[in-house]
Amino acid sequence: MKKFFIILFVIIVIIGIAVGTLFFVLNKEKESITKDQFSTKMQDMGFTITDASDQMADYSYVKSATLAIDGNRTYQIEFYELSDETYATAFYNNNKSIFESTKSGASTESNINGKNYSKYTLTSNGKYMVVSKVANTVAFVNVSSDHKDNVNTILKELGY
Repeated sequence: MKKFFIILFVIIVIIGIAVGTLFFVLNKEKESITKDQFSTKMQDMGFTITDASDQMADYSYVKSATLAIDGNRTYQIEFYELSDETYATAFYNNNKSIFESTKSGASTESNINGKNYSKYTLTSNGKYMVVSKVANTVAFVNVSSDHKDNVNTILKELGY
């Protein structure tokens, strides 16, 4: 009987540590990057940078829109700075909903939400889609699933 309580105690301690770690990770804030940091990092990786802010001129809450186009011009990663986190969250939710509406039966998705960040990924119909928000910035990707590994490596490097 004593052995049972020791094992039970150890299990409770392990579960407590796991829950505490998860709580800490989800309540930790991520640090966003700026448009200039995004541009520099992407250029260093061989991408061509295009300022697309003019295309978003009708949306006063979009401070900047930057496209990073890969060297072969086969895909791009978009980066948006919004006026505040509320607009960034709305922008994120809108794009997430658009992605979800394209889901087919054979799809894979993930959703992560933390203190000041959210990330949604979807693989469906030969496409890989990501919308990732950190504070008042959003990274957006909608590419052929052939580029999934490259995109994930880049987003990890950027902190998105």
